[in-house]
Amino acid sequence: MKKTIIALSLLSVNGAMAASLPDFLDQQDIDNAEFKCLGEPVKHTKADQKYVDMLWDETLTYLKAYAVALTNGENSHCLNSDEALFDSTQGGQKMCIMDRRDMKLMVKNIYQVINNPDKAKQCFGAREEVNWIYNPGGELTKRSPVAQHFKRTTFDEFFKTKVTNKEVQKLGKTFTKNFAKMVTGDEVKMPSAFPYDISANALPNLWAAAGWFPMYAEESKRNDKNFNNIRGGYAYAEIFGHWGLLRIDEINGEKVGAEVGMTVQSVDTLYPYHNHAISEIYYNMRVPACTNQFKSFAVRADSPLLTTVKEDDKMRRVQFDAAQHNGHTQWLAGSYQQDPLLYFHQNTIHAFDVDGSCEAKPEERAIVSVWARSNAHDKRNDYGTTLLCESAKNPGTPANKDEVIQCDLTHLKW
Repeated sequence: MKKTIIALSLLSVNGAMAASLPDFLDQQDIDNAEFKCLGEPVKHTKADQKYVDMLWDETLTYLKAYAVALTNGENSHCLNSDEALFDSTQGGQKMCIMDRRDMKLMVKNIYQVINNPDKAKQCFGAREEVNWIYNPGGELTKRSPVAQHFKRTTFDEFFKTKVTNKEVQKLGKTFTKNFAKMVTGDEVKMPSAFPYDISANALPNLWAAAGWFPMYAEESKRNDKNFNNIRGGYAYAEIFGHWGLLRIDEINGEKVGAEVGMTVQSVDTLYPYHNHAISEIYYNMRVPACTNQFKSFAVRADSPLLTTVKEDDKMRRVQFDAAQHNGHTQWLAGSYQQDPLLYFHQNTIHAFDVDGSCEAKPEERAIVSVWARSNAHDKRNDYGTTLLCESAKNPGTPANKDEVIQCDLTHLKW
């Protein structure tokens, strides 16, 4: 009953009704908030406005549900908070996610947006002019008048013209063909903390028109450390954030660090061990086809399991023996029902292993997640950069689960 009441309190005509606040937020910080956009406030033609409004309404719906989920403690021992796994080693470690200051600030920023929608909307646009974010195309676009109106380069064209590796091209073609099936259907389910559905099943315009980036597909020195099936089978979209549809620099004079969106990773893939100096959050939105289908690895930067092998004024190089006799126990399974929420502190080394052997049609399936970063405004650290780890034995190549991995951790500045 509680979730129904929460959901109804958020639903409104065109997102205009103010949402009730978690009790750790100050109403005075939320009411009449003032917004400074990244760049000039966005202006649209009359022809575009109808479709911008549709996209905006689905954006508010997405953000509202996310804020409620993070602060919903009814399924855990946490007060006004969901519970998150933050380290998978040594049996796993969990915390109440709203104990983190960066998470409180991110939730505050979301409520400032949804309680002042007209002001925040000045910073919102379809971003159709940006040439490095793409439209998945196919059935997703057919279901979305917004994606049909705002023309972007499609995934199909991207993999044909921007990608030179033939294997990645081929994998990207399969990813593109099946993208709509990956993000829709009965296999995509919201964790119970969410008050309502915000998947592509419920918000077809947002998922089709947000602007997706297959961030590992093109050739780069970094991507030499990645696996081809991830390069051709992974993409993310940003809704709220510096590179997203809603681009806010400051609210009430304070910098905004929130980046909120979604990710899609094909099954039968290992997202390689990696790290970054920005905190990151995932909510799993998939029904597993078999037990332990979705496994995550996370080890914090100060873990005794890490060995420092080099250090200078910019970074600390560490190694972790993924092949140790109990290495398999360092990975923990999750799904939309089981430990759906993951929080990675700054410099946490993490990876995702998705089994496809139990899928009837693995080419049509992926793990789908609500994704966010919470302190992306701090550009003193490796803002916008995901640092891939490597094989310690063969530096410059991706690390597998049965060897020693090597990662460069940023010296954090505060």
